[in-house]
Amino acid sequence: MKILFTAFKGVRNTSFQLVDQTAANYILLTNSFQGLEKDISFVGGDYSIVYMFGVDKKLIDKVRIEKCAKYNAETVCTDFDIHYLETMLRSVGVSYSISDKPTRYLCNAAYYHMLKKNSNTVFIHIPSLKGMSVELMNKLIKIFNDICSNENCKSSNSYAKTAKISFS
Repeated sequence: MKILFTAFKGVRNTSFQLVDQTAANYILLTNSFQGLEKDISFVGGDYSIVYMFGVDKKLIDKVRIEKCAKYNAETVCTDFDIHYLETMLRSVGVSYSISDKPTRYLCNAAYYHMLKKNSNTVFIHIPSLKGMSVELMNKLIKIFNDICSNENCKSSNSYAKTAKISFS
């Protein structure tokens, strides 16, 4: 099974920090509407699952799974098995919520464009550096490394590892 992870660029961005500490194959999205649409246009259609990560500054030590994205008047929803992800989150004690109300910024645009390419995509909002504990980050790293181990999605990134950021 071929799995892709996405996050937004920036070493102080927790979505980057998360994917950079996993064994996953990942791409980093540009922090602009035109840039991320271009980034996503280069993603091949041969991925079985796409896990997308973005930051919500309002989250404190929990995550939010997005079910839908909206662009103009069109709403698209994921075909991803949310229950599978819920089981993984519960297994390590991660607090989460599920939303079917699309956000209105870059994360929503990225999710929309990726869902149009691959309906088996899920978007997960995680806390910013201020809202992310070391414990939560370690649990998320464990979950997604376990998923990679189970699905054999080893990284093919030649991306240089950077110094890790400490969380509050």
